Amino acid sequence: MANLEARYPADKPVFLVGASAGGVKALSYLASALPDDFPAPVFFLLHRRRQSKTKKGLFLKIIQSKSVLPVVVPNEGDVVKSGVIYMPRDDMHIGINDNRITFSAYPDDQEWRPSINFLFKAAAREYQDRAISVLLTGKLDDGVEGLKATTFHGGITIAQSPDDAYDPHLPLNALLNDHPVFVLPLQDMPKLFCELARHPFCKEQKQVWKESAEAAKRIKAALRM
Repeated sequence: MANLEARYPADKPVFLVGASAGGVKALSYLASALPDDFPAPVFFLLHRRRQSKTKKGLFLKIIQSKSVLPVVVPNEGDVVKSGVIYMPRDDMHIGINDNRITFSAYPDDQEWRPSINFLFKAAAREYQDRAISVLLTGKLDDGVEGLKATTFHGGITIAQSPDDAYDPHLPLNALLNDHPVFVLPLQDMPKLFCELARHPFCKEQKQVWKESAEAAKRIKAALRM
């Protein structure tokens, strides 16, 4: 294990989780699997096109029905607290400044609002090596630049295994452009989250940490060839 390219975050990590196609099911699973005393804030973002007419309140209700943690759409200026799942407002980017929630309609020239990139970049600037950015199933590349910002500021990046994702394009783009620290299937992510947050949730979580770090290392080696 000494040769693994993996590490733990600084104390008091903050988890940022983004998804696209297939994301409702993936985020619902994570919401259902995190323990009721999870010791970190968690942000869930399913990106949407600007001014989307899709009824988004249903997604909030789905996540609330699955989670034993509080799931909220916060108010502007709310302090970010541990043990809460945060979700964005409709048609607004969500960010963090001085450990408080911010919302913005700008930049308004982006295809996505809310945007995964916007959240990841804001959290990377705010939390530095405490930020843990996670890309799940999806199309295209929203979130990849945010992963790179997380890496630049000293945070940790995680990608869902492409062969495990409903749509592999987004995690594949993450692997090609950022080389995440951990790569693993969705079902193991709650165990990894608890290990990174130093929460003794289950006996397998240290092994998941090791295996997902080894998977990331193998992929990095293959991409260099």
